[in-house]
Amino acid sequence: MLVSDFNYHLPPELIAQRPPADRAGARMLRLVRADGRLEDCRFRDLPARLNPGDLLVLNNTRVFPARLLGRRSGSRAMPLGARNPAARQFLKGRAEVLLTRQLAADPPTWEALVRPGRKIGLGERLFFDA
Repeated sequence: MLVSDFNYHLPPELIAQRPPADRAGARMLRLVRADGRLEDCRFRDLPARLNPGDLLVLNNTRVFPARLLGRRSGSRAMPLGARNPAARQFLKGRAEVLLTRQLAADPPTWEALVRPGRKIGLGERLFFDA
């Protein structure tokens, strides 16, 4: 599986910024396994949709603001050439960092997903505005 498999366009206006006031009214997508249909439901419909023997998986993870947008320094980047036809603008272009797990508090060390991951090498510096 590749991280790029999870890339898709999601318009900003469709991204919830806070939970709905009526949590039971939150939207839910149901897969009807018999025929592969997807069905729009509300969370309050869940008890009526469960049958004996069904498996219910709950996700209790918490989301924290961990997406950082920065720019590359261009240092330690692969040199321009036949194997790397990128423009200089790309070498100093944008970088997106998604912090996934804190590994240490002092010094602050995080595990992260970086985009473009293959082009940013170990030791390259990324700069973020305050």
